[in-house]
Amino acid sequence: MKNVTSVGAESVFAFIAPSGRPMPVDVELGYRADDPHAVTMTFRMGRQETVWLVSRDLLADGLITTAGAGDVKLRPHNSTTAVLELQSDVSHAVFHVRSSELQQFLNSTYDVVAPGQETDHFDFDVELRKLLG
Repeated sequence: MKNVTSVGAESVFAFIAPSGRPMPVDVELGYRADDPHAVTMTFRMGRQETVWLVSRDLLADGLITTAGAGDVKLRPHNSTTAVLELQSDVSHAVFHVRSSELQQFLNSTYDVVAPGQETDHFDFDVELRKLLG
């Protein structure tokens, strides 16, 4: 049996342009056991790349009900799609995400770190030492 410490997946989200027209955006999802609460979302449009760190719990909750109150929000749209909103100081982006793909990715993260076991994989003292130099 392998000791898996990270997983990744490639997906295509539909960026909803201000005109309402959807545009495909390549997105790489990443998860690591040493950062068990976070999912990395790397958005690629042409040569541009933007990385967002998103709470794994927010993504799981957002597939069921509206989740998030700050920069990241996720909510069900219909039986196959969820709506992801990303807000920064300078922009606001809305994406349609296939719920089944996101759920499949989340399930793979649960194989790395089971829900509720995140603190078993996070060493607070080590992280504090990193911050303090």
